[in-house]
Amino acid sequence: MNITHRIIENGVVVIDIEDDRFEYPKTQVLKNHVVHLLKEGHKHLVLNLSNVEMLDSFGIAVFISTLKMARSEHGNLTLFGLNEKVNKLIELTRMDRVLDIWETEGQAVAHVTG
Repeated sequence: MNITHRIIENGVVVIDIEDDRFEYPKTQVLKNHVVHLLKEGHKHLVLNLSNVEMLDSFGIAVFISTLKMARSEHGNLTLFGLNEKVNKLIELTRMDRVLDIWETEGQAVAHVTG
């Protein structure tokens, strides 16, 4: 799984998932990446899902655990770029009530720092 990150304004880290399928065991790569970023002191995370075409329940679980880890460090996690299929799955599982989801990177960055 290919994951990159960019540090932008106000210390926000944008994490880009570059694979089209975000499923187990690839989900653990993101979790490990986030743990590393949090240990480095980055706590405002924005997750770019614009390339993700398929998501499974492990992916949703990693989003929730990542959110909890960020909040435990007084940070936050925001998602953006969800396609219709991924967005519907998140709505069906009612995780849209827990996760901050935005259409664009700019909206997500503004929210995570606000």
